[in-house]
Amino acid sequence: MFFQKRPELGLQRVVKYTVNGTEYFIPVMEWIRCLFVKNRTLAYYLLQPHGIDLLVDNVVHRNGALFIDFNRRLPEKLARPNEVLHLAWILTGQGVRGSWDSVYSSLFRKAVVKGGKQPLVHFQNGIPLDFELPPISPCELTVRCIRSKNQVLVLEVLGITNMQVPLRKIVYSHPALKKQVSVSGDKKIIPTNKSKNNDYELNPKSENAKEDAHQDVMELPATVFGFVQKPKIEVDRKDLQSVHTGGDIFIPGRGGKLAGSNHIVSTEDSVYGGDTPPLEFSSMQTIPASEGIGLEEFFRVIQKLTEIYPVSVQMSVLPLPHGRRFSVCGNGIRRTCAVVKLVTEKETKYVIEIARPDGWSISTLILTPRDRSTRKIEYYIGILLEGLVNKSGHWDQDVLDQCIDLNIEKLRHYQKDTLERWAYRLVGKF
Repeated sequence: MFFQKRPELGLQRVVKYTVNGTEYFIPVMEWIRCLFVKNRTLAYYLLQPHGIDLLVDNVVHRNGALFIDFNRRLPEKLARPNEVLHLAWILTGQGVRGSWDSVYSSLFRKAVVKGGKQPLVHFQNGIPLDFELPPISPCELTVRCIRSKNQVLVLEVLGITNMQVPLRKIVYSHPALKKQVSVSGDKKIIPTNKSKNNDYELNPKSENAKEDAHQDVMELPATVFGFVQKPKIEVDRKDLQSVHTGGDIFIPGRGGKLAGSNHIVSTEDSVYGGDTPPLEFSSMQTIPASEGIGLEEFFRVIQKLTEIYPVSVQMSVLPLPHGRRFSVCGNGIRRTCAVVKLVTEKETKYVIEIARPDGWSISTLILTPRDRSTRKIEYYIGILLEGLVNKSGHWDQDVLDQCIDLNIEKLRHYQKDTLERWAYRLVGKF
C-alpha cells in the first residue's frame, strides 16, 4: 500500500492460511483492525502502553461475572451493551488481552532496535505492525477480497462468527450513566430563536470554499462479531441525577442572532480560510492554496491563531525557485511555501513556512519590518527563498544578514507540538 507516495509507510506483514488447496492471505493490520479497532477510541488506546487499562477504573472477575467501572476516557456513546461485550472479550478472552498488548509492545521493541535511546522518532518511519494472534476457536469469516486462481487476498473482514466470552454476566458502570431521581421544582428552559431555515445561498464568485473546522466524521461500520451464548449485561448506575417534575420556566438566554438568514456557501474545494485575501506580489508567482502539499497543518495553525488572537490575515502560496534538488520533494511534488501577512494594532509580521511533506527539518521564519514599511518585503522574500534553495534546504545566514530592514526570528518545529501549542508559540512572537 502507498501512503503519500511513500511505499515504506505501507509495509505490512501478512498471515497465510491454506484451506483445501486455496491460499488465503490476511494482512496483520486487517486482523488487528477487525479484532480490536471497533472505533477511533480503541484505535488511539491500542497504541498506548497498556491502553485498555486507561479506560477502566476497576475490574473484578468473580464467579463467572465481570464487574467493570469505566471512566470518562471512554465516550458515553461507547458505554453500550455491544461495545461493552467487545471490551469484556478483550479483558477476559483466552489470550486476547495478551494479543492486544502485543501490538504496542512489538512496535516499541522494533523502534528501540532501530532508534536506541530515541525510539519514538521511528514510529512514523514505516515499521510494519505485528501482534500475537489470539487462539480463536473455529469460526467463519465474511470478507471482501480479491481472488486470482487459488490465491485470495483479504481486503476487509466484515464479520466473524462463533466468538465466545467466558462469562455468564457483565455489570458495568460509567460516570455519564446516572440514575434519575424525581424532585419537586420547576424546569428551567432557555428559549432560542435559532432559525430552522436550512436554505443555502450559493456564492458564484468564490474560488475556494472555507474549510469547516468542525466537520462531521463518518464512522465506518466495524466488523460484526457473532457471539455465542452471550452473557447477561446490566448497567450499574452509581451516580444520581435530579429531575425536576414541576412546570416550565423560561429564562432569558442567547438565541441565534442570524435567525432567518441564509447560509452563504460555495461548491469549490475547501482549503484553509476559503477566500482569505492573498498577498499582492508584482513579480512572484503564486499558486492555489490547494496545491500547498505539506502545508495542511500550518494552515490549521493559522486558523487556530485567528481564534485566539485578534489578527488580520493575508496569505499566498508560492512554489520554491527551481535549480536544486530541494526544490522538489522526494515523491516528485514541487516544494512550496506559505507566506502569511499578520497585521495587529501594534505591528505587521510576515511568516514564511516551507512545505515539509517529507518531514524536512527547517524552522519557520518570522519577518518584522523595522519601520512598518513593506515596500521591499517582496524583494527580501525572493532572496531568502533563493538562498534557501541554493543552501540545499537551510536558511543562508549571509542572506539573512542582507535583510537590514527586517527583524528576523526563527521558530523551530517540535514533533510533540499540538496545533494549539504551535499557534500559541506564534502568538508569543507578537
